[in-house]
Amino acid sequence: MPMFSDEGVIGPTLNRVNQTTCIELFEVTWDDIVVVSPNGRYHSSKLGQVGLRCYFCKDAPREEIVKQAVCFPTKKETIFESVRNYQRYHFNACTCIPERVKAEYKILLEQDSPLRKPAKYVKSYYAEAAGELGLINTPIGLKFGAPPNTTGVPSKRLGALIKAAESPFTRSAFWKAYSSDKDDAIKVKKFEHVASDSTRAVIINARKEPTSFVFPQDFASIPDIDFLLFHQVSPCKLPAARLECVKLDATQYKALSALRCKHCDRDNADDVRRIGVYFPTTLASLLDSSFTITLLNHMMRCPHVPQEIKDALSELKQLAADHGIVTKRGSKKRFLEKVWTRMETHYNN
Repeated sequence: MPMFSDEGVIGPTLNRVNQTTCIELFEVTWDDIVVVSPNGRYHSSKLGQVGLRCYFCKDAPREEIVKQAVCFPTKKETIFESVRNYQRYHFNACTCIPERVKAEYKILLEQDSPLRKPAKYVKSYYAEAAGELGLINTPIGLKFGAPPNTTGVPSKRLGALIKAAESPFTRSAFWKAYSSDKDDAIKVKKFEHVASDSTRAVIINARKEPTSFVFPQDFASIPDIDFLLFHQVSPCKLPAARLECVKLDATQYKALSALRCKHCDRDNADDVRRIGVYFPTTLASLLDSSFTITLLNHMMRCPHVPQEIKDALSELKQLAADHGIVTKRGSKKRFLEKVWTRMETHYNN
C-alpha cells in the first residue's frame, strides 16, 4: 500500500507492513467479482471496487489461505480496522509470509510499543492517505475516482494530521474540529460495519435468532457487545436453597429465571450448581457493572463457547477501546431493564 508513510504517525510496525507490500490494494475485475474465503463464505464485490489483500498469498490455492486474506473496507475511515484485522488474524497464521518477514515484524512490534500513537491518529492517517491515492467513498465501497496526489508532498489536511501526531502538545481543538464528523454508529458502540467478516457474521446470525432474554428488535438501541453477550445466556430455574439468602416471596421465586451460559453442560441442564450459572435476584444486581464483567469473563474462558463468538466479543471490546468509546449508561440501563422484566416473568409465560 504505497502512501505517504510517516513513522511519527503510524509507527515502524505498520510502516513495515505497508512498505514491504504485505498488504496491497487491488481493483475488482470481472475475474474476481466474487472472492471465496477459506471457510467457504463469499465476499460479494462489485466491478471497480477496491479491496485489500495479502501480497504473499494472493495466488495461493484456496485451501492454503487463512482468514482476513482479503477484505473490502466500506469506506476510507474503515481501512484502519481492515489493516488491524490483517495483523491480528492473518499475519502470523499465513504460511505464505516468509519467516524472515515475521521475525522482523516481531522485533518492530517490540520497538513500536513505547512509540505507539493512539488509534485515532492511525485511523485518521489511513483515511487521509487513501484520499491521497485517489480513493473515494461510494455506496458500494471504495473506488478510484479522484486525482491522486503525485507531488510527493502531503496535502494540507494530511500535513496537519502528521504535525498534530508528532507534537505532544496537540491542542484538543484540533481533534474537536477534525473528528466532528465521527461515525455516529461508532459513537454508540455499533461496530458491525467496521468489524471483521467473521465478527460481522456472528452478529448477523445472533440478530436472526431471538432468545428468551434478547430479541432482534433490541439490537438497534444497544452496543453490539452487550447484545451479543446477553445472547449467550438462557433461562435457568433458581434453586430452592436461594430462598434462604434472598428476599423473594413464593410468587417471585416461581416466576423468576436465573441466567446460565447456554453453551455450558448442555446435557446436564438441570444441574444449577455448575459454573456458568448466575443468580441476579434484583434489578440493581443485574445493573451492577461487575455482573456484566463477570459474564464476559466467563464467556471468554468457557471451553464450550465457540471460538468465533469469543473472537467476536474480544474484537468488539477492542474496537471500543481503539475508538475511545464508553457505553452511555442510559442506553445500557434501558436494555437491562428489559432483560430484567423478561427474567422476572419468564416462568409465568
